[in-house]
Amino acid sequence: MKIAHLVSSKIFAGIEQHVYELACEMSQDTKQIIICDKKIENDMRGLKTICIKMGSRHSPINLIKLIYLLKKNHVDMLHCHGAKANSIGGWLRRIFGTQVVSTIHGQKSRKSTFLIPNATIGVNKKLADSVKDGIFIPNWFNPSHAGNRSTREGSIIAIGRLEKVKGFDLLINSWVNIEQQLEIIGSGSEEEPLRRLIRTLNLDNKINIVNNCNYSSIEEKYKTAKGLIVSSLREGGPRVVLEAINHEVPILGTRVGIIPELISNEFLTEPNNLEALQAMLEEMVPLLPQIDMSGIKSALVSEYSIKNASKKTRDVYLSLAKANS
Repeated sequence: MKIAHLVSSKIFAGIEQHVYELACEMSQDTKQIIICDKKIENDMRGLKTICIKMGSRHSPINLIKLIYLLKKNHVDMLHCHGAKANSIGGWLRRIFGTQVVSTIHGQKSRKSTFLIPNATIGVNKKLADSVKDGIFIPNWFNPSHAGNRSTREGSIIAIGRLEKVKGFDLLINSWVNIEQQLEIIGSGSEEEPLRRLIRTLNLDNKINIVNNCNYSSIEEKYKTAKGLIVSSLREGGPRVVLEAINHEVPILGTRVGIIPELISNEFLTEPNNLEALQAMLEEMVPLLPQIDMSGIKSALVSEYSIKNASKKTRDVYLSLAKANS
């Protein structure tokens, strides 16, 4: 069986890492291809890649180019990741009868594109339940990380694309009364507005934005982090939570994605609520050194692993292939 994974982003981040690791793991017994933008081709090292400019998700030319590539490479099934890729995959199935699996990595306001595929996977239970016959296959911690317990001697960290949905502006505003160093690690369109906000609030001595930390070196941050803050307005995973738990880094944040399934309620607050986030952080940040994450990590290893996700995803492929034979 030959599987092609379609991703549309020009930045290698959480979804792209998810696709890369899943394809690597599954390449042991199935043929895997990544269809992606040229800008992230080098991040898909060791896997066969096909580079394509996606253009608009509604472009007929896009569909024709993709169906040509799928047929030329004898692809049996297309696995789409992210809203744009899922929309394109939905049209391929509708017009050309392509076998399509979609993975929903985050909550979107429009869900119609996820109703078209042959099978839909959600990386948390809420996402899986949001579509008919959705399949829950949880994300996983980075399999390349040794998972050594953090020394907790470094800064508190927050990781993600610098976009509105990550709520980093709320986090910065919440930090005015906290006497701890915070590193916001990531890049994106909100970088300059966030830097201006830090200067406006005179927090330059406490908050630093780090935009040169690539995915392969992020483990060094987990090895020393005092804690991880997730301030997102909405999430699918998020994967950084699993990685932090793997390093026994305490987590504070908003009730989004899988976080409420893993982290005690007193360490969480509702998303997009500045006053609640600030109050929770001011109360809980001083307690970070006392939080024991070893029990949560033990529970994480079996359920949230790449091997578990790979097996369940393979079962989805085989089930569809059998139904179509």
